[in-house]
Amino acid sequence: MIFVDIKQFKNLTDAGRTKAVLKWDEHQQTVYFSKVRVGYGYKNFFICPCCGEYKTKLYLDKNNIFKCVKCCSIKPYNGIQNTTKGGYKYISYKMERFAEKSGIGQFEYPFDYEQHPKPKNKHRDRWERNLAIMQALENMRSQSIFFDRIWNSKIIQKVEQGKNKCLSYPLLFLKNYFIDIK
Repeated sequence: MIFVDIKQFKNLTDAGRTKAVLKWDEHQQTVYFSKVRVGYGYKNFFICPCCGEYKTKLYLDKNNIFKCVKCCSIKPYNGIQNTTKGGYKYISYKMERFAEKSGIGQFEYPFDYEQHPKPKNKHRDRWERNLAIMQALENMRSQSIFFDRIWNSKIIQKVEQGKNKCLSYPLLFLKNYFIDIK
């Protein structure tokens, strides 16, 4: 699912710009920003072109127009609906979200950290930590598939946050062995 986040336009909104032109494939669309006063200062939002509401994300619909979730026919949480919390589909969804958020991007299952070399603009320790998180989640996903294991959502959350002790293991160990993550 393709979307744009207001954080991607921080340099424009901080400079006081009120619009930007998005270009993709053979399409283009002008999106408008607004700065709204909140309790602790100001926050930037997109203005949805259909309903005019303030939103932090706009999604590309089937007509190639960026709209808010409410106006779009797309359901962004479709990937997590009707799944067992802690099962392999749930962990796959969490992995995809984490990869997108941390800059790892698209990947194939099973996840292999060796397929993702460090980009030039990333800090080495942070990059290796993100790969360790992804590899630990892959380890959990594999155990869910092979052993029908259902993971506690708090354990999954701790791994995602980088606060689980299994992340201190070497990446090769996380890749090649099943670990009882607690």
